[in-house]
Amino acid sequence: MGRYISKERKQIALQMSLLNIKDPAIYRYTGISERSMRYLRKTYRETGEVVRTLICTGRPRILDSLDANVSCCLCSVVLIC
Repeated sequence: MGRYISKERKQIALQMSLLNIKDPAIYRYTGISERSMRYLRKTYRETGEVVRTLICTGRPRILDSLDANVSCCLCSVVLIC
């Protein structure tokens, strides 16, 4: 398992990469491996950020509040009919 790399260190490494500094030199100065640099650049291309932020945190649920609301409304419609 790897170690934690702070957002600030990732931003510095990305700036170095954008200045065409080679990955071995970035590793020497920042300690971020070449593989981590590839992943960091991929994340930056996909999201525009150096770290991914989760939209929803916590345990995924089978139903959310909207699903429960819709099923509740459907039950009351069936009972009325």
